[in-house]
Amino acid sequence: MTTYILPGLGADASMYGEAFGNLDAVRYINWPAYNNEHTIAAVSERIIRENNIRPNDTVGGSSLGGIVAAEISRQISLHKLILIGSTLTPDNINPILKRLSILSEITPVNLLQTLAGKASSLVENRLLNMFSNADALFIKSMCRAVFEWQGNQRPTCAVAHIHGAKDTVIFPPPTGAEIIRDGGHLIAMTHEQAVVKFLMTNTTP
Repeated sequence: MTTYILPGLGADASMYGEAFGNLDAVRYINWPAYNNEHTIAAVSERIIRENNIRPNDTVGGSSLGGIVAAEISRQISLHKLILIGSTLTPDNINPILKRLSILSEITPVNLLQTLAGKASSLVENRLLNMFSNADALFIKSMCRAVFEWQGNQRPTCAVAHIHGAKDTVIFPPPTGAEIIRDGGHLIAMTHEQAVVKFLMTNTTP
């Protein structure tokens, strides 16, 4: 049984820092090269196929990565779904983000500020590096797709959820989630140790 963890929108596997590498049987995977996918379901199908995800594996992710993981859990029977500052439904995604679908008018710095809120310069630099290498067409497509996604409000597998109390991108925090009181949206980067501990608890057989 393997655990697969996806990054957030505009990010890649490098958003999970050095401490995450200490977790056994966890694979941090990147988004596939964009191939004109326009739905969360289509991206999820590719993630399953290209990473050979099997029933009873665990899949999770940050933000968009968690949304795609939730859709994956609709398509195959998982052991566990892990949400890191993410959601099972588009209903609690900040509607202002709909405007980000027109990214040609938004600089990476503006996008970074919207997603990260207050973050250290080190985190901001890491984000800028990832955004500079991200596929703008994929980002625009997924900004639209998340609001068209039907959600997965009743997954058939166990769900583990960690969320920042100050997240203004996806809110409010769901009932039963582990809460990081001073955490914003990018807790995997700003509160690395807390998220590593959470993953360790939820990926140990």
